[in-house]
Amino acid sequence: MGIKFGEIDSGQILDNEFRIMILESVVDRILQTNPAAFANLNMQDIRNKVVADLQKKYPNSGIGLKE
Repeated sequence: MGIKFGEIDSGQILDNEFRIMILESVVDRILQTNPAAFANLNMQDIRNKVVADLQKKYPNSGIGLKE
């Protein structure tokens, strides 16, 4: 068992960082080859969905977006 920050285990933090770095590399590659691929993305909608998913996963952590 690792160290916990609220409901989040420290091992999960490392796994998340690893996955984010992979995702950033993939997004960078897509943008380099086809910049128009992201023209229709609504980042606020994406952020809202991610926060809602995190709130379901960690209901007692007080996760939310600052406006």
